[in-house]
Amino acid sequence: MARWVSPATAVFAIAVVLGTAAIADAAPDEGPRWPSIYEPHWPNIPGETGYDASKPAPVPAPEREIVTGSVQSPVAKRWHDFKPASTIVVPAFEGELGLRYWMNFGKTAVNLYDIPGTAMVSRLTYDGLQGHAVEMFGRVDHTSGLYLKGYVGIGIINRGQLNDEDFPPFISPYSSTMSDQREGSIAYASADIGFNVIRQPGFRLGAYAGYHYLDQSVSAYGCGQVGSNGAICGNPIPNNVLVITQSNHWNSLRLGLDATVKLGGPFSLSLDAAWLPYVKLNGGDSHWLRIGTMPGDFTGEIPEDGQGTGFQLEAALAYAVNSNVKVAVGGRYWRMDASGLSHFENNIVGVNASPQPVDWKVESYGVFVQGSFKFGPYPTGGFF
Repeated sequence: MARWVSPATAVFAIAVVLGTAAIADAAPDEGPRWPSIYEPHWPNIPGETGYDASKPAPVPAPEREIVTGSVQSPVAKRWHDFKPASTIVVPAFEGELGLRYWMNFGKTAVNLYDIPGTAMVSRLTYDGLQGHAVEMFGRVDHTSGLYLKGYVGIGIINRGQLNDEDFPPFISPYSSTMSDQREGSIAYASADIGFNVIRQPGFRLGAYAGYHYLDQSVSAYGCGQVGSNGAICGNPIPNNVLVITQSNHWNSLRLGLDATVKLGGPFSLSLDAAWLPYVKLNGGDSHWLRIGTMPGDFTGEIPEDGQGTGFQLEAALAYAVNSNVKVAVGGRYWRMDASGLSHFENNIVGVNASPQPVDWKVESYGVFVQGSFKFGPYPTGGFF
């Protein structure tokens, strides 16, 4: 059964609600309130519509200082633990393989001394040597900075001449003969291991150690006297007669630097310089017309040896046809010197001979053209 509310009770309840609201509105503002959606909310700025002098004007916020340089910025203060992600380098190798043609020139000379080594007995100079060689070369670089490089070549020495000199008092009067050099040969190889100490986008510098081998053979045909001793080749020997063959084998240790400089566009310059701190020579001299069985004849090839030093220089200007193919033109110079002995002992019929000191010098230089192909990079996985 519904309860009946008298009108007096209803009027009293409404009066209590309205009174409470009035008291609350008259109370001081002691905390945040939700804004009224019926009132404007732009700042209380003098001269603007809705300005109320009884209310405070807005105070501009202080301008934030922009921090640069080494001073810690506000972002750094808030994000002091944030660090950019490091670049991940995947271990890999890439390489280059190519072919080269080398037009080479050179000189090979030996001075033979008496047993004490105080006076020169004879001098043989193979000069004006000209040859042609083809070689294969290659290089492999690893992301660690290590690299391997090398080349192997073979060729002919088809021109040149031999000047054979003998000096008083051992041969009197002075003798000087000339012979044509042809049918010579050259073979060589090099292998180096190094580390790139500088690696920049436009420049690379590496230091390496390695080994070099040079096999050179020259042959002299004919003989004609151009000095004053008519007893030696006074009657010329025809130039179809082989008179002397010299075969030398040079083994060298290499310490060097190599660099690559990007010149802009598709061009780059490669430089290589090596010091040969240890050079070992093993060779042989065959005087074909003096080999025989009579006393004083040679029994065969006269062995020779020596040790010394040398250096090698190389430069090439390359043009990148595309990202994988390059062509280049360049030049190189090799020089090796050695001092040792010519071993006449047990090699002269009927003579108790002794070894005699010799000084050797070899020079090879020339220009080359080459083409190469780049391969890689290939990841090496976890084993390197």
